[in-house]
Amino acid sequence: MSGNLYPDDIPVPADLERHYAEAGLEELFENMDEGLFNLRFLKLKKGDPEKERETRELVDGIKREIIAGKLIKPRGVYRFFSVSSEADRIVFHDRAGSKAPVFDFPRQKGGEKLCLADFAAPAGRQDYIALFAVTCGEGVLELAKREKEAGNYVKSYLVEALALMLAEAFADVIHYRIRQAWGIAETPVKPLLRSRYRGKRYSFGYPVCPDLANQKVLFDLLKPEPDAGINLTDGFMMDPEASVSAIVFHNPKAVYFDMGSGLES
Repeated sequence: MSGNLYPDDIPVPADLERHYAEAGLEELFENMDEGLFNLRFLKLKKGDPEKERETRELVDGIKREIIAGKLIKPRGVYRFFSVSSEADRIVFHDRAGSKAPVFDFPRQKGGEKLCLADFAAPAGRQDYIALFAVTCGEGVLELAKREKEAGNYVKSYLVEALALMLAEAFADVIHYRIRQAWGIAETPVKPLLRSRYRGKRYSFGYPVCPDLANQKVLFDLLKPEPDAGINLTDGFMMDPEASVSAIVFHNPKAVYFDMGSGLES
């Protein structure tokens, strides 16, 4: 590791309790990444304004229908945990201070030789991270299936696409609430994803934390099944699909990086 990436100061969360959370659909649509939605799901061709107008009217109509009928129910859980780092792992501590579960992370072979564990304080200093799991998937498959059976194939597709994007927006909203609870929140700018904020969040399955089995540890700690309605498959995938989980660091030195030799923009 190049340099000391441990946090210089450690904000203490208000509590270490498990928090159930909901969000308004209007708030989530306000924080949805429209550009990414258009790029990933609409794939509109430039120079076809009529097609773009028709698609936009259809999408706006579906949004209004979802909000009016409360057809998507955003639910989630988050919690702060006392942790410390040991080499390439993050160790959780229970209320008595004894060791609990761990997350093991890979380290870059070259470059800065970064590892996510570098962003947590080492043993001897009490640090904190947050975990969350959110979903916007309840009832989405049933709704999409009904539309498909009615012959509304495009609408069926867009319902599922919007649920995926709303889950990402919910992740941004919960992440902001976590920063508030930590006392490190910035003045919000909508959509929240455009804000520059202290710390970073990372989701399992990406190269810096590729081991999806860590989802089992996260689920054991958060227990999102009973009230948030998020379950884990045998392959450690979340069900419903329109769900997001993450580990959140407060450390202002935290960065996004690839497993090659460089930082990500």
